[in-house]
Amino acid sequence: MAVPDARAALDRLLAAAGDGRLDELCERLGVRVLAAFGSAASGGGEANDLDIAAGFLGSPRVLELIDGLVALSGYDRIDLAILDGADPVLRSEALTGTPLFQHAPGVFATEQMAALAERRDTEWLRRLDVEAMR
Repeated sequence: MAVPDARAALDRLLAAAGDGRLDELCERLGVRVLAAFGSAASGGGEANDLDIAAGFLGSPRVLELIDGLVALSGYDRIDLAILDGADPVLRSEALTGTPLFQHAPGVFATEQMAALAERRDTEWLRRLDVEAMR
């Protein structure tokens, strides 16, 4: 049974993070970091889905992670963004959302700082692309 509200689903994931169920899922699937971002996490605008970002220690186990998140949240409108190799803008947006899991202490903050720095350092390239398309 799906929860009709993305924010309620996020609250359920936060509860699962608090009681260890989310940690168990992430560790079993080799998740390095997990975060919620987008409208459900920011509280701004209407949340039509739940945006979740994940970085993995090894090969991504995407379908298993989505299944586990659906089971924990009771919500089936989850969009999963894979952080590994993602665009710097996506990575920085996702990692400034709501942290849900980190494989080891400090991992989330380290990845967040790296993503923000890469976005800043590559901004000039995105501006060049826009100019070239004009």
